[in-house]
Amino acid sequence: MLELARDKSNTSREILLATITDLFAETGQILSESERVLSEDILRRLVEDVEVTVRQALAERLSGLDTAPRRLVATLASDEIGVAMPILMRSKVLRDADLIEVIRHKSMEHRLAVTMRDSVSRDVSDSLVESGEESVVVALLQNEAANFRPATLTRLVDESQTNLAYQGPLLDRDDLSPALAARMYWWVSAALRAHILEHYDVDAAALDDAMEAAVHDVLGLEGGADAAGDESALNVGTLDELLAMSEVAGNRLVAVLRDGEVTLFQALLGKQTGLRPTLLKRLMFESGGEGLAIACRSVDMPPKIFSAIYRLTRAASDEGVARGDLVRITSLYLDITPDLAREAVRNWRRDPNYLWAIKQVMEATKSGDVEGARATLQSA
Repeated sequence: MLELARDKSNTSREILLATITDLFAETGQILSESERVLSEDILRRLVEDVEVTVRQALAERLSGLDTAPRRLVATLASDEIGVAMPILMRSKVLRDADLIEVIRHKSMEHRLAVTMRDSVSRDVSDSLVESGEESVVVALLQNEAANFRPATLTRLVDESQTNLAYQGPLLDRDDLSPALAARMYWWVSAALRAHILEHYDVDAAALDDAMEAAVHDVLGLEGGADAAGDESALNVGTLDELLAMSEVAGNRLVAVLRDGEVTLFQALLGKQTGLRPTLLKRLMFESGGEGLAIACRSVDMPPKIFSAIYRLTRAASDEGVARGDLVRITSLYLDITPDLAREAVRNWRRDPNYLWAIKQVMEATKSGDVEGARATLQSA
C-alpha cells in the first residue's frame, strides 16, 4: 500500500482506493480505531487528487456500505452530482445534518437525489420544501417513504391552490389528513366550476348541485357541513308540529321569538328555509338585516310578519329600530321576489367549504390573477 501511495498515476491511486475501501468492508474486524482514522484520512486526500471516474466508482462502492467512513462519504456527497448521486440516494451513513448541508449549498440535482432516499426524515423534508423548487417538492411528495410535519403538508396544500403540479402527488399520499384532502377537493371543484361557466352555457345552480354532490360522494359526506347544528337537539317531528299549530307558520315564529326562545326560533326558521343554525344566527343579528329579509322572503312570509320578526331580532340585539330603518328594510323586502330569494337561499344551503372555494376563485379572477384562479383546472 505504501508503494501504491508513492505512485502518482491514476491506476495506482484507483487500486489504492479500492484496497482501503475493501478494508472498511470487513465489518471493522481488520482495522483498529486508529488505523481506521488513518485510512479515512488517506482516502480523503486521495479523493481530492483522482479523476472523476475514480471518484464515481468509489462513491458507488461506499453508497451501500454501512461501515463506510462518514467524513469521506460526506465529502463525496458534496462532490459534483455524477459522484454524489449514489451517496445521496443510498448511503445510510449520512446524518440529517449532512443531508441538510448538501440541500442548502449544492445544486437542484443534489436535492433531487436526496428526495429519492429510502427514508426521508421530517427535518430533511422541511429543508427540501424550503428550497421552493417545484420539481424537488413534487419528487419528495411522490416518495412514499418521505415523512412530513403536519404544518409542512398544510403549507403544501395551500400552495397547491396555485401550483397544480403539487395536487396529484398530495392527494395520492396516505398521510394527507381528510381535512386537507377535503380542502383541496373543494377548490379544485370551484376552479372547474369557474371554467365551465366561462366556456359553456349551463345553469349555474344545476352545476353547483352536481359539483357539490360529486365532492360529497368522494369525501363520504351525506350533506353540507354543520347541516344539523343546534337543530339536532330538537326532534324534527316536534318542529313540524309547532309549524302546523298555526294557520300561518309566520305567526308561530313571531310568538316564539316574542317569548325569547331564540334557539327554537332558529330551529323553526331553519326547518322552513333549510339553512344551517349557525348561518341563521348570523343573519338574525347582522346590522343591516338584508340576509334575514332574504331568508324570510324565500318562504314567502307576509311583510307584516317579517317586520315583526325584524323588530324583535333588533330588540334582542339591543340595537332598537329607527322608523327610517324599518321603512328601508320593508321596502327592500318588497323589492325582492320570492324566486330570487329562494335562489339565494339555495346557494346559502351549500357546503360552506364549497362557497369559500368559489369565493377564493372569484377574488383571484377579479384581482387579475387569472393564472392563479385557473391553476387547478389542468388536474381536474
